[in-house]
Amino acid sequence: MHRVGRDGAADMLRQTQFEPDDVIIFVFGEVDVRCHMLRIAASKGLSLQTEADDLATRYVTALTDATNQFRHRPKICVMGIVPPIDPLVPNPILPNVGTLAERLVAWFLLDKALEARTHQAGYTFVPIPRVYHSRDGSLKRRYSDGHAHIAKDCTEAAARAVEKSLGISLGFRPLPVWRNMLRAATRQLAILNRDYAVLWTLGEANVDG
Repeated sequence: MHRVGRDGAADMLRQTQFEPDDVIIFVFGEVDVRCHMLRIAASKGLSLQTEADDLATRYVTALTDATNQFRHRPKICVMGIVPPIDPLVPNPILPNVGTLAERLVAWFLLDKALEARTHQAGYTFVPIPRVYHSRDGSLKRRYSDGHAHIAKDCTEAAARAVEKSLGISLGFRPLPVWRNMLRAATRQLAILNRDYAVLWTLGEANVDG
């Protein structure tokens, strides 16, 4: 979100052609909560609320500017931000900044600011479904890839939320029940063993749909 808000989104879309009634779904913000918001707010002497409002405003403005260039302007859908989690193995290149509690506050403020700016711009906002949230609001580890993302084989609830909000079909095909149960059991065992490699492999593996 920081990069899009700073540099715009035109380069990201420059090789894309849209047809009438196309929808483009933007999914950003997780890494901003994980790495950037607390650091930037502190360096600028700003409150997290101020930083969240500024970032959400610049980001949504950049999306509008980028999509206005097209003859057939796509409908815009903005996904809510994947909630933070303490990963089993932190990313040394994009590490966590602050405690999980601090990042949860940053996530909440940015997600709400993004929702407000999206509605103000007349776009569709799709929050991350509650099924992914732990009691404290963080991402449930059993739905994660062991790092910071929702695992690819755990995306059905998010896909269904988009379908319901936009009134379209994404053609999502869930895994067969037996494969889903096997993956869930393997994932739970990996969590108990703190086996990051297994979680990552399961979370990134190609799935049907």
